[in-house]
Amino acid sequence: MDQGVVDHPDLSRLGARDDVDLRLGVQPGRLPGEIDGVVVSPGVPWNLPALAEARAQGLPVIAEVELAFAFLDGPVAGVTGSNGKSTTTALAGQLLQDAGVDAVVCGNIGIPLSACVDGPPGRVFVVELSSFQLEGIDAFHPRAAALLNLSPDHLDRHHDLSRYFAAKTALFRNQTIQDVAVLNADDPQVAAVATAARRRYFSRRRPVEDGCYVDHESVVEVVPGSAPRVLFHVDDLALRGVHNLENAMAATLLARAMGAGDNGFSRALSAVRGLPHRMEEVGQIGGVTWIDDSKGTNVGATTRSLEGFPPASVHLILGGRAKDDDFSTLSEPVCRVARRVYLVGEAAEKIRRALEPGVEIEGCGDLPRAVAAAAAAVRSGETVLLSPACASFDQYSNFERRGEHFRSLVEDLARSAGGSGG
Repeated sequence: MDQGVVDHPDLSRLGARDDVDLRLGVQPGRLPGEIDGVVVSPGVPWNLPALAEARAQGLPVIAEVELAFAFLDGPVAGVTGSNGKSTTTALAGQLLQDAGVDAVVCGNIGIPLSACVDGPPGRVFVVELSSFQLEGIDAFHPRAAALLNLSPDHLDRHHDLSRYFAAKTALFRNQTIQDVAVLNADDPQVAAVATAARRRYFSRRRPVEDGCYVDHESVVEVVPGSAPRVLFHVDDLALRGVHNLENAMAATLLARAMGAGDNGFSRALSAVRGLPHRMEEVGQIGGVTWIDDSKGTNVGATTRSLEGFPPASVHLILGGRAKDDDFSTLSEPVCRVARRVYLVGEAAEKIRRALEPGVEIEGCGDLPRAVAAAAAAVRSGETVLLSPACASFDQYSNFERRGEHFRSLVEDLARSAGGSGG
């Protein structure tokens, strides 16, 4: 049901088959006759007339992950949340693989679940799941499911918070007492999620009764009736930021639920590097650190990325296409951590109104001008951070292209200055 895709090689191969009727281009107003159901690409809105027609006819309208689930020969660990999904999914998969479990990392992280159906039985599928995908599940049943956090996102699609949160929490709908729910005890909305599964919590701030928490410089696991035991040390984690400490805790609980032992996590976590465009260091120039967080496409992600920086030490590049987020919630962390803000894209004036007069702001329009302005103002020991709190679609095809452009601009600066790019 995706529209406007005319040159995808897989679609070209489909079009060569006699048993496939391939219709590309304009979104159809009506469904073709004699179909058994509709499988919807995640980016397609669920309120399209053709989908409403299918539902009115009693036809199943499902997400790709729902279709794939019916063909899996192995258990699923599902990961969702407003922020941190990709990192947690990758970490959980790596921890399982290091523990000798045949784990497949897939889903919204880049490899469709349906592409992983063929293979040996008994594999564990670690699946990143967006709210768009979770809108279309019915029988999807994860043995372990993690909800990392909840903050406003994709309101341009879901229209209100209740619908967005309902999509996220649908992940737990089919769980039973035999399953595990991994929940963030520090997020009240997440901690209160209804589920029949065993609830295992992670927390940076306080002990929990079942799950893991930070005790001084260690992350300890506790099971009711047993003494706490160390899972890993905070300093073992190679990834930058307190949000990644939370991601690592969630990943270890998922790995434990899917068969990993309780040791070896320190070694594995010290070896794991971050995902591209998520708090990725791309250069060191004259004592200045340049960080690409282009994947920070909502206010919650940027807020979390700012945690841990010293006051007034960050030159922050914000802006792009707004997703109906409330930028006023950025005011406190930005005014505390940022020395200067550089605005780009469609949402620039909306962000400016939310942040002024608490921080110095420069309107730049686009990324090259923002990078040049930051390079002229930044001092040794400070950080230039691209964490836009917006989607990229006003100026780039996706957040990856935006991050790649940022990296190339930093590399140009490094060559000019004789420094080191990423």
